[in-house]
Amino acid sequence: MITLYHKVQKIESLQKSIDKDTRIFKLSAGIDCEKHCAECCRYHDINATPLEFLPFAWHACRLGQLDQWFDQLEKNEGRQCIFTKLIDSSWGCSIYPARGFICRLFGFAATTDKNGHPAYGACRILKQKQPDKVAKAGEFIARGGRVPVMASYYRQLAAIDPTLGTQFMPINDAIKKALEIVYFHLHYREAA
Repeated sequence: MITLYHKVQKIESLQKSIDKDTRIFKLSAGIDCEKHCAECCRYHDINATPLEFLPFAWHACRLGQLDQWFDQLEKNEGRQCIFTKLIDSSWGCSIYPARGFICRLFGFAATTDKNGHPAYGACRILKQKQPDKVAKAGEFIARGGRVPVMASYYRQLAAIDPTLGTQFMPINDAIKKALEIVYFHLHYREAA
């Protein structure tokens, strides 16, 4: 049985792979986010798995912030991600290095069509403000250019923990569940 610590290590390794692959795609396809945008963070219907936020919860615990984040989630009634913050009139993520898979992949990954071919999923802002670059990124993929495929990373995540890696829920619920998992794991260890 894989320990919680080893799950965190495996997830962090996947995070690094996602970051590397999306960086290569952005450079190769010639596309990137609008400067200071982070509009995607404001969506209210973002779903994620608790497993992709396990590294955040683990490190929050190590920093003594588990209760603080749990309390904020308990008080939060909104559906926008709790980590979304307004900083100097631009939106951003307050835990950017520990953000989830959905946050890392959104706008720079593909889904697959019924034939298994990658279909680029640019965000609404990119489609509006960079239509030529979005078209070129689509052409890059059509010519066989490598693009991260969202389902591939989620399959790898599910291989780490088939239950938590396939349990999609609203993002704040996923974060809260990750915090609970770490909390109960540590209290169970202390009681044993």
